[in-house]
Amino acid sequence: MSMVWAQVRFRRGRNVATLLAVAIAVASFALLLSASRGAQLRAEGTVTSNFRPAYDLLVRADPTTDAAGRVSFDSVLSAAGGITLEQWRRVRGLPGVSVAAPVATVGYVMRTVAVPVDVTGYLSPQARRQVLRARPTWTWDRGASRFTDGSSYLYVTGDRLEFVAGDQIGDGQVIEGDQAPRASSLQEVRPDGTRVGVCADLTHADGDVDPLRPDTRQAVKCWSRVSGSTGNASDHAQIDVLVSVPMLMAAIDPEQEARLNGLDAALVSGSYLGAAAPHDAAMPVLVASQPLVEQQATVRIDRLSATAGDGVAAGITFDNLVDGYEADPGTPVGTVTVRGTDAYPKVVEQLQHPADVTRPGAAILGGAKPTTIGQRLNDQVRIFWSAGPRQPAAVQPARDWWGLSLSDDVPFNPLPLELADTSLRPVAAHQYVPAPGEAFAPTQLRAVGVYDPAKVDAGPRLAAMPADLYHDPSSAPVGGGQALGPTANLAGPVGARPQLLTTLDAMPALWRSGYTNLTPQQGVNVAAPISTIRVRLAGEIGMDDLSTERLRATADRIRQETGLHVDVAAGASAAAVPADLAAGAHGRPALRVTEPWLQPGVATLVVAAIDRKSLLLAALVLVTCVLAVTNATSAAVRVRATELGVLACLGWPRRRLFGLILAESAVVGLVAGGAGTLLAAVTALPLSVHLLPRYLLLAVPTALVLTLLAALPPAWRATRTAPVTAVRPAVARFQARRVPPGIASLAWTNVLRAPGRTALGALSLALGVAALTLLVVVTTGFRGSVTGTLLGDAITVQVRATDYVATAITILLGAATVGDVLYVNIRERAAEFALLGAVGWSDGQLVRLAGQESVVLGAGGGLVGAAAGLGVAASLGGGLPPVGYAVAAAAALAGLLVTAAASAVPVRLLLRNMPTTRLLAGE
Repeated sequence: MSMVWAQVRFRRGRNVATLLAVAIAVASFALLLSASRGAQLRAEGTVTSNFRPAYDLLVRADPTTDAAGRVSFDSVLSAAGGITLEQWRRVRGLPGVSVAAPVATVGYVMRTVAVPVDVTGYLSPQARRQVLRARPTWTWDRGASRFTDGSSYLYVTGDRLEFVAGDQIGDGQVIEGDQAPRASSLQEVRPDGTRVGVCADLTHADGDVDPLRPDTRQAVKCWSRVSGSTGNASDHAQIDVLVSVPMLMAAIDPEQEARLNGLDAALVSGSYLGAAAPHDAAMPVLVASQPLVEQQATVRIDRLSATAGDGVAAGITFDNLVDGYEADPGTPVGTVTVRGTDAYPKVVEQLQHPADVTRPGAAILGGAKPTTIGQRLNDQVRIFWSAGPRQPAAVQPARDWWGLSLSDDVPFNPLPLELADTSLRPVAAHQYVPAPGEAFAPTQLRAVGVYDPAKVDAGPRLAAMPADLYHDPSSAPVGGGQALGPTANLAGPVGARPQLLTTLDAMPALWRSGYTNLTPQQGVNVAAPISTIRVRLAGEIGMDDLSTERLRATADRIRQETGLHVDVAAGASAAAVPADLAAGAHGRPALRVTEPWLQPGVATLVVAAIDRKSLLLAALVLVTCVLAVTNATSAAVRVRATELGVLACLGWPRRRLFGLILAESAVVGLVAGGAGTLLAAVTALPLSVHLLPRYLLLAVPTALVLTLLAALPPAWRATRTAPVTAVRPAVARFQARRVPPGIASLAWTNVLRAPGRTALGALSLALGVAALTLLVVVTTGFRGSVTGTLLGDAITVQVRATDYVATAITILLGAATVGDVLYVNIRERAAEFALLGAVGWSDGQLVRLAGQESVVLGAGGGLVGAAAGLGVAASLGGGLPPVGYAVAAAAALAGLLVTAAASAVPVRLLLRNMPTTRLLAGE
């Protein structure tokens, strides 16, 4: 034992180097396994807590999925029914089914409100009569699309305006009450007492007109500066901007919906859906509290020329002058922005409290007689639309889907200008046209309450279902940019979630006589109106085998009882699926976007990927640690070859030499284990690693086992070497036919002089490069296997820190191994360097010689290691990720640079302290 301690003390430099290598190895082992296991536990906890969404099974009539088994959110909400009420009742009555909440997509209804724009500040204070023009330019698709709407005009007079309740028409008949007057009800009272009619009807040629053409969407309004004028709609000069909001309506079962997600607790005002009203009464609806569609208009205000009001002064009604006003360039005096968020509260209020729209002095042009007073525009469903799934290319809608064939006794309902954009969906109109002789009595809506979609319990965030009533749909452009949301274009690229919810019992109010195109081909399936059924099983559902069997059995039972398709939603997540969008007609370019789909089985895939990745990382760091320790111990034995040969010559038996080497290695291992434990504890906090106690306690025994195992091969070789051979350098015979002409040739010659040693150094570097390549490819492949889903992306973020720790530790171990190999190689060739220095070589030339030898070593080891890392990664299955080859090239280059850097330090230290005379004398 005294001999062991003497050797440990005498060879402090070599033993300290070995100790550091072993300490770094075992500390790395404890750190990486702790980080990997901690990340694994956190990731599995995230998966477990987000495994069960609001519902466990999704029942559909359409079994369509893509090749990966994903379900399109767009196709689910655009489905034209397919499930009967009887099939729903069967599902609801199955054993083990706790909730079966149906969804029936009814269609879009349009609500229009006027957003007043105060233009009082833009008036000329000197003019007695003047005209302002407002030109709204609507933008959508996050500003990529824009279109200028028809102009609205405001005639402002300094004379008093009086409102008349009815107008004399033709033979003296007075039109009063809820009927639409055909003449102006505003009169301008001049100072001399004469009266002049202003703001009369705006009427185009008989027949249908295009309600989306800007010149058919003009509007006029009159206002007097005289306080108290009965013809003024307000105390301020205002121009109305009409905002039409399409709202998708769906029918639900209130009781099942409340049990599924607590919709009844998400109310912000009013009451919950109850019993349905009779067909001749209003349909009850719940209204979403926030707007969904993207709408914005930039309104440019122009003050027309000073002579613009002369025509009215001459007795011509204001509306008959509009065509001439279009050519007036005017003077821009300001801009105002009108957003859909400004209009939506009015939409909600009007649905809650329907009332006659009385807007004296306003006339709206558009296809039929203008709405001036007495029109009930707020609660009637004169027309609703069905929009099908998005198509890969633009479609040509039928010319009547806008509802152009409106008779004179059906008031005009303005449409959003966004409908003029490219159509990507088939759209069908369902217009109320009473039979001859029947009274005009379309179905009415009545909002009984307002709900906040954000307050609905949609399940865990990472398990949010894109095929859901409360999910905000969007399509994110590939390569970056703002996500596209639903617009006022019913046939636009992004489908909408429902903004109105009614009951299954009330839904037939829109199927009664008078509404057109009530067929499945036109988007209305009267016989089978339900699109999906969301099923939640009783009791707890988790990732265990029993839960999996319950889900499978219930899904099979539903298929047997109803013949419907069932998707397992438990363990699913939203997946980003690419799609190509055709260019829009008003600026939006053709885009490639990602949209949310339902990806089943994500939780199982993520857990399997986590387990596989953790196992590979643990094996990788263990192999890297063994490599570092083996190299350090082998180097320690190799530099003592002469000493061991002398002991053998003095009569030491082989077993005693073998035991001496093992004992020295055990002492170094024990000390290194303690140092590695301390190093792991100190570096855990800066690396943000939670060090697990069981891995920390393994540091000392791991170091001892590693050093003993690593010492076995060199100890065996040392005891089997002939003593005479051990005291001579182990250099292969090499007969050069010519003197190397330069440093590069000499470096290559020197590398080939000791092929075994060169192979060992190259192998050490190759294993380090292979470990780094394999690590990066594995972690990259892991991210590739679970990303693209909401749950997978969240897991990737959690485990990425562990990947960085593993990469840093692997590089550190590889650098230490290479540096140790180079140090021993250069030290054993110190006499050669001394000879070259004695014959006139400069220190710089000696450094370049060693550096070029290290480049040869690094290039060979790096290339072999990169190739080996790629080969092992490919053998793991699943193929190589596209970045694999770039990673391998980078790892090989890193190995070359590390080798060059590692050689510089020992060469300079050796040259600085080289005893040339003694070294030459030894030779």
